[in-house]
Amino acid sequence: MRKESILSTFWLFLIFGLLFSGCAFAQPSLSGDRLISLPRGTVEGKLQNGLRYIILPNALPRHCVEVRMVMDVGSLQEEDDQRGGAHFLEHSAFIGTKHFPNRSLIDYFEGHGMKFGRDINAFTGFDRTIYWLSLPYYSDHTEILDSTFLAIHDWLSEIEFDDARVKKERGVIVEELRGYQQNDDFYRLKMGHNRYSERIPLGTEHDINSIDSDRLKAFYKRWYNPSHATILIVGQVNVPEVVEKLTHTLGSIPSSRDDKPIIKFDMSYAKGASWMHIVDSIQSDSKLEVIVPHTTCVRRTLQDVVTKQRMRMLLQCLDDRFTTDEVKCNVSNDWYLANKDHFVLSIRGTSTIDLERQISTVSAECHRLLRFGVSHDELQQLVASRLNHLTSDTTQNLSANICDDFVDYITAGDRTLWMPCEVEWVRQQVAMTTSSQLQQLLGDVLKQMRRSRLYAYTSIKKDTKEGYLTAKKADEAWRMGEKQQMKPYHFQRREQVKEMRVKAPMCLVQPATFMAESIKSQQQWSDLGIEEVILKNGVRLILRPTIDEDSVISLAAIGRGGTADFSLPQQLKVYDAISYVDMGGLSKVANDSLLSYMTQENLSMTVGEDAFWHQLLASSPSNKATELFNLVYQKMCFPGINREDFKETVVAEIEDLGKETILDKMLSHDIDRLMTMTIDSLVGNSVDNSRSYLTKSVLETLDIDTLTNYYKRLFGDPSRLTIVLTGNFSMREVLPKAIATFAQMPKQTMPLPLNNTPFRVGKEMFTKGFDGGNDHQTLVNYVFAGNYSPSLRNSLCLKLIRDVLQDRLLKVLRERENLVYSPFVDLYYNGVPQQKYEFLITVSMKDGNQQRVEYLLQDIINQLKTTPITASELNKMKRSFLVTKDKVLNDKAPSEWKTALMSLIKNGESLHDFEHYSMCLNEITPKTLQEMINELIVWNQRYVVYKTQKK
Repeated sequence: MRKESILSTFWLFLIFGLLFSGCAFAQPSLSGDRLISLPRGTVEGKLQNGLRYIILPNALPRHCVEVRMVMDVGSLQEEDDQRGGAHFLEHSAFIGTKHFPNRSLIDYFEGHGMKFGRDINAFTGFDRTIYWLSLPYYSDHTEILDSTFLAIHDWLSEIEFDDARVKKERGVIVEELRGYQQNDDFYRLKMGHNRYSERIPLGTEHDINSIDSDRLKAFYKRWYNPSHATILIVGQVNVPEVVEKLTHTLGSIPSSRDDKPIIKFDMSYAKGASWMHIVDSIQSDSKLEVIVPHTTCVRRTLQDVVTKQRMRMLLQCLDDRFTTDEVKCNVSNDWYLANKDHFVLSIRGTSTIDLERQISTVSAECHRLLRFGVSHDELQQLVASRLNHLTSDTTQNLSANICDDFVDYITAGDRTLWMPCEVEWVRQQVAMTTSSQLQQLLGDVLKQMRRSRLYAYTSIKKDTKEGYLTAKKADEAWRMGEKQQMKPYHFQRREQVKEMRVKAPMCLVQPATFMAESIKSQQQWSDLGIEEVILKNGVRLILRPTIDEDSVISLAAIGRGGTADFSLPQQLKVYDAISYVDMGGLSKVANDSLLSYMTQENLSMTVGEDAFWHQLLASSPSNKATELFNLVYQKMCFPGINREDFKETVVAEIEDLGKETILDKMLSHDIDRLMTMTIDSLVGNSVDNSRSYLTKSVLETLDIDTLTNYYKRLFGDPSRLTIVLTGNFSMREVLPKAIATFAQMPKQTMPLPLNNTPFRVGKEMFTKGFDGGNDHQTLVNYVFAGNYSPSLRNSLCLKLIRDVLQDRLLKVLRERENLVYSPFVDLYYNGVPQQKYEFLITVSMKDGNQQRVEYLLQDIINQLKTTPITASELNKMKRSFLVTKDKVLNDKAPSEWKTALMSLIKNGESLHDFEHYSMCLNEITPKTLQEMINELIVWNQRYVVYKTQKK
């Protein structure tokens, strides 16, 4: 196709779309069979070879383009001798293609700052295989899009299959299988007996070890055709340019001569009751989940949306009735897989007899609703509740989130409702919902229940005295409920209490007087978009406005000072002081009035304290900045005291001393948590263990006045306080208010003592094992910990070392030796005051391979100590840091900015260095990293914490 033809077609399509795209130009007469509109600006087309594409320009985040290749192919398409092949083929796409042999595809994209696993990845499901690339896209480096289309071209038609490489990759995938955890005890029950249960995407170990090049080639040739693929592109792109590039590179792929349509398989279940039973010794109640598989409603048309909204009304109706009548049942309805929703009644009982009684009660309520329906008043309440949740969303979303919605559209036809006039039409239909329509929905579910029902039964051990529940008993209990004599439900309308406007407390609305002389210094960090102000009393203000649509100010006040700054006897004297004082609200406002006003005006606030820092988090609408700042100021300097609640809470704590909760039981059996606690104790993450010394006498001696005095000295010290403001606000309006309010805080004459001694990590090697984990697999944590000097440059060095280790582990343990699937390197560091770091290397491997893995890990570290990495490898990682920073810290990311700035403060890093982030990176050389690796990673000082079932 010539360029002129492409562009002409595009512009005709665009003009046609604008004229008929709906509500922006005229209010059309809508009907239920109208397709839900795709996001405004979406361009959808198909090349002559059958390849489908969807393109949407989107500005957030800046300098980013999200690309997906969505194949309508998954494990369901596998022949009996190809099981596991669809997933294996996904791996092969990264092993080598015509234009990207071996690992060069990953190397190319990582050279542009992308990371394998984060920005370069793929996923195989039952009915889909999705390849995704998150591209950094700058006006002077647009060639990356050409290379992306070339990679997609290769994935569709030029994957190379090397016999030796395929055999080696088996080991990697087997380890992936061993590490896979379903986290659903009833997975087998919910899957039923059908092609889905027979075609688990990973396959079995036998399936994986049976895969060879010939089987992969056969699957690839049969299914990887352009007509089975959709290319999705969302981001800062020029549509005509992208269409031209895409057509040039991908339009040349020949369509298959044997291009048969893909068969869509349904989920099917055995008739009658299917039963599964597990015993849980921790829970206090037994539970039966009555699961009814039924055909899902895909949101293609406006009527589909109405139907789903009415199903939610039905669920709300049942939930409300169960709650009112104190029936122990929760109800839900969610998509499970393929064409099936699972309607679930989750019923609880203290014993088998009680559980049977609850089943009968639930059945009776369902059949009462089916027989008599809902009254006018009950229906109006359901309608009002649903309409409150049904609003249009025209906010600008991040490109990655838009891609997720489009993937649902590509694979299932599901569309997201957003256009205001379409939302309004749906609201009108919901408002006209009748009782018979809800009865029809429930009747359809109960009809399906008679055909197929799944019973997922979790019993407690004491049920053995009465006998366990069985499918027969559950069926009988359900039929008993159905046969009960019943009358129409007596609905009691919730009293519509007219909420009186709460008068604003004077201490919150009275603005403080701005005085320029209260400012010590003021600095603009233009590249960051940050304003920094230091007040004469010591308060540091950091403001970073963003453009999120919520128009909310988010405030984080953090200060040095925490529980670990005291000795154990001192810690016990102020035990849980922040929580006790927080109950008192403000000294100048009654707590009930304060909470009512905060709810009314959408103000929120919470306070907390950890080992070395204390913090206050708060938020408000942007037009309530005065109230927000006054609230925070009053909370820090003038907390209230609630003596009665304090006494009641202490008495309750004394009564609970020594009692083991369900959570305690669960944690005591959680091997992963026990491993983490072991590591924490070694690296200084458990410096405050005062709770383990808590006794009745300690609690009885707590004094609320002493606790309040400690609280005020902690939070009321301006010399240690930094306040971070992010969100959608006007700097010109908000900054003077913040200065005026927090300049009022007086300097303290007797600040609390601080323990700024760095934590000294032990130098002795340590090993500890736990019984647990997956069959035939050992998981090992290797920990290298020590001390460092806090600065942004050194933090970046630590992160670069982490990434170097991660890269080496993947290349050696996975790609060269095929011993593991996904080795992972984590980094944790605490700059102020502990000045400590820890590298946590986690490796899951086949039992018996630990010695080999450990030898290779030691060899990797020794090589990094003796030979510096190349400049090109270092530059590739530096580029990744810059890309990540641009992507994460965008103009629509207030929470990410808040987190980043709080981390900067706690780790002793400066805004000056953050402003010159690139310069700090450029100062780091291969020699710098080599020296730090030699200093920070000492093999004979490692901690080894592992779990295995091997004796």
